Amino acid sequence: MKDFPDKHAKKIIPSKIRNFSIIAHVDHGKSTLADRLLEKTNLKNSNQSLERVLDSLSLEKEKGITIKLNAVQLYYPPESSEPYIFNLIDTPGHVDFMYEVSRSLAACEGVILLVDATKGIQAQTLAYYEIAKKLNLKVLPVINKIDLPHAELEATKNQLIELLNCSESDICLISAKSGKNIDLLLEKIIHDIPSPLTKQAK
Repeated sequence: MKDFPDKHAKKIIPSKIRNFSIIAHVDHGKSTLADRLLEKTNLKNSNQSLERVLDSLSLEKEKGITIKLNAVQLYYPPESSEPYIFNLIDTPGHVDFMYEVSRSLAACEGVILLVDATKGIQAQTLAYYEIAKKLNLKVLPVINKIDLPHAELEATKNQLIELLNCSESDICLISAKSGKNIDLLLEKIIHDIPSPLTKQAK
């Protein structure tokens, strides 16, 4: 894993490490959300794209489909000398690479289950969720594109509640494109996804 150290020294506290991935059906906004997380942790500046950041990590792509695993280390809040360490572990975005997805999720303690509010839960979402469930990962349900006029929020919420047996208050509503509620999602990552120490203690 290649990190991007801040100009100030960062003290790594194991209990403040969060290893997670974003799982989603194609075009539900995974890359846009990752881009927003990079921006919030000051890894991305205004003239960088997510693709350029990931390419700098030698992330291999074929016809725009992620086919290799990689991770980016993020500091949150970025100005802190003892920040939370977010290891955002990338996964292939295509159903043909399920083995690589399984391998990636095995390095995580939690996942963001991202669902497009205009499309609801789709087949690839379910396939990824089954892997996360088998690995006993903490699942954060997140509905994206809530600002679109044809978003079906209530229907999508009900799908997630039924799938995850969660409450409505567990679901984070965001717009990755506009950045709405991304700060709330960052706080949920801190409070809901366990550190590696928690998993080791079990």
